[in-house]
Amino acid sequence: MVKRIFAILSILIAITANAGIGDWVLYPSYHNATYCQTAGDKVYVLASGALYSYNTSDEELRVYDKINTLSDIDITHIGYCKDIKALVVVYSNANIDILFDDEEVYNITDFKNKPLPDKRINGVDIQGTTAYLSTVFGIVELDLEEYEFTNTYTTGLNTYCTYLFNGTLFCGTETGMYSCATDKNLLDKNNWVKKNNYFTKAICELDGMLYCYLDEFGIYSYNASNNILQDVVYNHGEKYNAMYSNGKEIIASAKKKTTIITSPTDVTVYKNSNSNFILKDGNHFWDCKGYNGIVKCIAKDGEIIVNSTAVTPDSPVRNYCEYMKFASDDKLLVAGGNLNYFDITFYDGTLMEYDYSGNRWNNLPEDTIKQATGIPYLNLCSIDEDPTEPGHYFAGSFGYGLYEFRNGKFVKHYSTHNSPLESVIPTNTRFVRIPSVKFDKEGNLWCINTGTKNIVKVLKNDGTWCELYYKPIEKLATMVEPIMDSRGWLWLKSLQGEAGIFCAKMNGTPLDSSDDESKAWLNKFVNQDGISYDIYQVFALAEDREGQMWVGTNTGLFVIDNPKTFFNNGVFKQIKVPRNDGTGLADYLLSGTYIKSIQIDGANRKWIGTNDDGVYLISADGLETIHHFTTENSPLPSNSIVSIAINDRSGEVFIGTDKGIASYMSDATRPEEKLDENNIYAYPNPVKADYSGNIAIVGLTHDCNVKIVDTAGYLINEGTSNGGQYTWNGRNARGEKVASGVYYVLTYDSNGNEGVATKIVVIR
Repeated sequence: MVKRIFAILSILIAITANAGIGDWVLYPSYHNATYCQTAGDKVYVLASGALYSYNTSDEELRVYDKINTLSDIDITHIGYCKDIKALVVVYSNANIDILFDDEEVYNITDFKNKPLPDKRINGVDIQGTTAYLSTVFGIVELDLEEYEFTNTYTTGLNTYCTYLFNGTLFCGTETGMYSCATDKNLLDKNNWVKKNNYFTKAICELDGMLYCYLDEFGIYSYNASNNILQDVVYNHGEKYNAMYSNGKEIIASAKKKTTIITSPTDVTVYKNSNSNFILKDGNHFWDCKGYNGIVKCIAKDGEIIVNSTAVTPDSPVRNYCEYMKFASDDKLLVAGGNLNYFDITFYDGTLMEYDYSGNRWNNLPEDTIKQATGIPYLNLCSIDEDPTEPGHYFAGSFGYGLYEFRNGKFVKHYSTHNSPLESVIPTNTRFVRIPSVKFDKEGNLWCINTGTKNIVKVLKNDGTWCELYYKPIEKLATMVEPIMDSRGWLWLKSLQGEAGIFCAKMNGTPLDSSDDESKAWLNKFVNQDGISYDIYQVFALAEDREGQMWVGTNTGLFVIDNPKTFFNNGVFKQIKVPRNDGTGLADYLLSGTYIKSIQIDGANRKWIGTNDDGVYLISADGLETIHHFTTENSPLPSNSIVSIAINDRSGEVFIGTDKGIASYMSDATRPEEKLDENNIYAYPNPVKADYSGNIAIVGLTHDCNVKIVDTAGYLINEGTSNGGQYTWNGRNARGEKVASGVYYVLTYDSNGNEGVATKIVVIR
């Protein structure tokens, strides 16, 4: 009994640590530190387009996101205003937050909402209580005290920096530095005078003199009275990535050097390494070292020396999530490649493991793999765990073969040289495309080797290989993701180009294709009304809990409701949703919607991710849209969905977008095969006075009838489980919060057998 209580307690801690039903969690990457600002004891860090802070006095690490503080995602610039004690946060869509030291936030959307063709902001320069936004069309002036835009100077110049000096506004652009006296009409572009012909990326002031950084040359002092540039320090082959003044000196940082200027003739250059930006803070520095985080440094013997450990929040290494899968109830695997065959961008090798119970991310090693294999480590598009050996992973690269890991360490690379894997270019053996890998229950690894004769190759659990030949899909370039369905049939989909679906009806011998009963390849979709569709993209294929196959395409959603007919040019059903407006008409469900991902939850409902319209939760039969989440009504990072994975035990749905990962705690879990009071529990339990969310009862069977009664046996609430979970809002039939006390959960299975499943303690 002690062991069971401990196990359930561990599960409860894991679930409640993440979210309650209906709650969202964001998982942005905080690894690539690119810029920082200080505010007293606090250091604000911009990393991977997200924001975190580190308090040097108590070492508190604080992350900020769209749920807990901020108004948006994808930050491009930050700047601290000492006069109002607030951080200016600028987003890629031109939204702006003012984040005060007490963490109050004021959101300014005026510029974001302006109907402009291009609102890109290249830089933010703060002087006093004015923030100058350097944009692709000129300068926008923001009053930080009044939270309003005071002026817009449309110069037509792609501007990177702005500085007010002695009554004259200077700006640096791609074509040179310009200025205009503030007593003239700055709105008239003809009043802006060109001062030089060089790409000016930064302007600042020291001891009454202007300094500017000219991209191709270096740092120069500028005499505004006679328009003379005087060189101070050259690039010497390495361009600076930032230059600013702290009032006492000018600091310019590059990847391998940091330059301190106290006067035009007093210049010190320090050696450095892997620096994106350096901030001088008193006698030490804060160095943003990209994926190595932010570190505290000192200057010593001509070098910037690290004298602290890196400060980086636990998070995904990148916001890449092409493929996600729960390898077990406690482990989410993520591969961050790119499978857009029409415009392939080879992403850095990205494999991540999320420890669900421990709420921690583990990013698999990258740095040593390229050196060990001698080929680029890029575009990892799938990953799976060996069911016979936890921690034993295989990952497929769309371009560079198969990789094996064990206990977080790289083990082996499979290519044309040591396996039957083939290159798509016969004359160059390195281009081995493995977009998908998947283990079967016996521990055999199924690999899709696109563009080859034998597209399906299997690394058997005894270490030997076998190849499966299917003539209809021979050498197709975009085959992915093998699915072995509940019938033992093999399904494959072709994403793009020659898009379609393949199925092999196996004869109980999955590793031998020669005796398959039937094979079929369909690339023309005809629905139940005889309407034919030319499909050019098939991105999603999933089997639901009733054996139906759900298909997501560029033109909408289809269902193979009777897979046996597939081998006879079967019909692709489109679900008709009645309009219920008295006309008797109906519309095809999600017709014309570009679908990228489909996953089935514990209640047989369909989570459908779209290319640009967020996520839909559809009822089991498809007739009801339960939720439609977008960036407008939820914390989703983006409406462009690339992957979905569901933790069947907790009901949490992980949604991968082109801007990072979010999760939503759903109300459906995996149903149990039979009711067992030892597996049924409620959370939170006890329910404390300050809790206002739903109470979940999990461990139930599918469509289990549930009744909640008080100690006197009076009925308080009743209903039916979603998959293996039932939710109760803690109220009685009149909608009133129940009083303190003990409440019993009664369950009735499909045979009408009644039992006391568990009890819930309410404390008001």
